[in-house]
Amino acid sequence: MSTVSPAVTPHASTEDYLFDLRGYRVLRNALTRGQLDAINGWIDAQPPAKPGDWLGNVEAHVYSSGVNDLNYQNIVEAGPVFEELIDSPRWLPDVRRYIHPANGIVLYENFLNVRGPGGYISIHSGGHLPTIFSAFRHRTNQWMVGQINILMALSDIGPGDGATTLVSGSHKSDLVHPVLLDSTDQFNIYRDGDPAANADGMVEVHLHAGDAVLFTDGICHGSAARTNPGQRRVMIYRYAPSHLQPRLNYEPSPEFLARLSPEQRKIVLPNPRRRPPTRP
Repeated sequence: MSTVSPAVTPHASTEDYLFDLRGYRVLRNALTRGQLDAINGWIDAQPPAKPGDWLGNVEAHVYSSGVNDLNYQNIVEAGPVFEELIDSPRWLPDVRRYIHPANGIVLYENFLNVRGPGGYISIHSGGHLPTIFSAFRHRTNQWMVGQINILMALSDIGPGDGATTLVSGSHKSDLVHPVLLDSTDQFNIYRDGDPAANADGMVEVHLHAGDAVLFTDGICHGSAARTNPGQRRVMIYRYAPSHLQPRLNYEPSPEFLARLSPEQRKIVLPNPRRRPPTRP
């Protein structure tokens, strides 16, 4: 008589299980006190800026509401503390594993956000999207995630502070969030004009300064509106498979590339362009 062996369930850590289930994980104390002080000191030293201004190789920029809201794009070129976080051991091993080593990784986007009262990000993304950024699968004990975001809290973020909001598990949903059906975008990617926290199912992710939240870009997310005085300060490094072009196409400066380790250069510029030796 033949016997049938029971199916083997691949071993999963609690962190991997919850990431697969929820689409996000919180990393406590992802930044050191020294890193926090250096980053906040950089912010405090900046002169007033408006979208389109350049501060060296960093561009002032805005998404969504634009109310008391400013991004510092290409922040990795702002100094040593930003460079050292490119390959932070607190998250890079998991980023590589979740995207999958066969894909390699590229630093797809990196920016620092400062938001005052009234600022917010509207609802966007979700598992229904046919985009590489929304890809999320785990088969035969191997991951393939289209984009991993690391959102670092530079200040405490609690109720009223404009926290990041997520619909847990929505990265696996085939259905569009009902609020996104009112989007003017034909693919229901983004709906502007309202804080994401107002949408059904959103939960706020509260963080202490120095914590980070690691999440797949495929999850339906956004932020609450900030109602407290003061500033919400966060920094976001987005990682994607290495064959993708960085989102805003900033050309790394030669000085910046020269300072990076070989491993960091592979993340910032994984596919340098080739030219014949006769072309300077």
